[in-house]
Amino acid sequence: MIENFVSDNSDLERDLKPEEFKSKQQQLPLPTYPKLIASVNRYQDTIIFSQEGRDFGIEINGSTVEKLKKILLMMDGTNSLTKLQKIFSPKNPEAINTVVRYLDDNKLVDDASDLKIESGLNALLELEDLTNKLLENQVSTSTENKLRLIEQDLSDFQLKGIYGFAIEIYHFFSRKAHIDSSVLSFTGDSQIRQLINQLYCEEYGQDQLLVEALNSIGISSEDLMELMPLPETMAICNGLAYWASFDSLFYFSILGVLVNQNMKNFTSYLQVCERLKIDSEFLVPIRKLINNQSISKANNISRQIFQEFSHVDGQTKQRLKGQVYLFAQMYTNFYTAIFNYYSSSNTLLRRVSGI
Repeated sequence: MIENFVSDNSDLERDLKPEEFKSKQQQLPLPTYPKLIASVNRYQDTIIFSQEGRDFGIEINGSTVEKLKKILLMMDGTNSLTKLQKIFSPKNPEAINTVVRYLDDNKLVDDASDLKIESGLNALLELEDLTNKLLENQVSTSTENKLRLIEQDLSDFQLKGIYGFAIEIYHFFSRKAHIDSSVLSFTGDSQIRQLINQLYCEEYGQDQLLVEALNSIGISSEDLMELMPLPETMAICNGLAYWASFDSLFYFSILGVLVNQNMKNFTSYLQVCERLKIDSEFLVPIRKLINNQSISKANNISRQIFQEFSHVDGQTKQRLKGQVYLFAQMYTNFYTAIFNYYSSSNTLLRRVSGI
């Protein structure tokens, strides 16, 4: 282990004497937080650096090859030059400087000191705060206003809004398990993979609770198989599927928010349904669904996942923030479209055969 590596580094200093390992340029300040930007391989007593078609081979004598590999491994942008000196060459820091200077001269290392590095959990909390603010201003307010209008005037059209809500959430949940399956084999971390599998098990069957609710008002499972989701429903499903497949880090960052927002919206929905004395058979599965989501909310899977990431750099966090705005708009459109369509439509069931 690197932590147990102890060296007097007399051999390191000696073996780094070759002329090719010395700077041929005017010595500039060394990177404060060196970050290697090349792949490293070993062939016998040679360290080979590869970068975009360029290869550099450095022959080093004796056991120094292994020591150098350990030094290079720690050049990930999170360890300062001073720390590397203290760990690997406390009596002769110039030996480490020689390595870093060579890499810097050959553009094989960047200085990560300008990048703001923070823990994965801290980065997530900032992302969650932004997402929740956007959704609070858009989704929650819009959903509560629509439900309030339904409660004030329960016409046939407004009742369609109540049942249409359950239909579109069914479409969403029936695709959510498939979306989660894209990251079930996540290879980056076994603990994260275990957490995703846990979420998949928790969410599995939630769509069937909505099937039970809709069955109680005369909408059969066969009917549901023939129904078309609203375009906005498919948009949020396709967006989540894309992120799960091609940007798992962002997908992980919004999982907790999704559970929390779904929980809030369903709770408001249930309260209105109870005050309007909607058929109790319809509400029993809805209550079970809320109880299941309450468990997922308590677990807060996003925070558990991001605890596995030791750090997130500023550039990555900024990229994730940019996508938060797109997600929030798609999620807002999803809920807004439900009430806009079903509260003004002559039909509750959007059948494929009706096209």
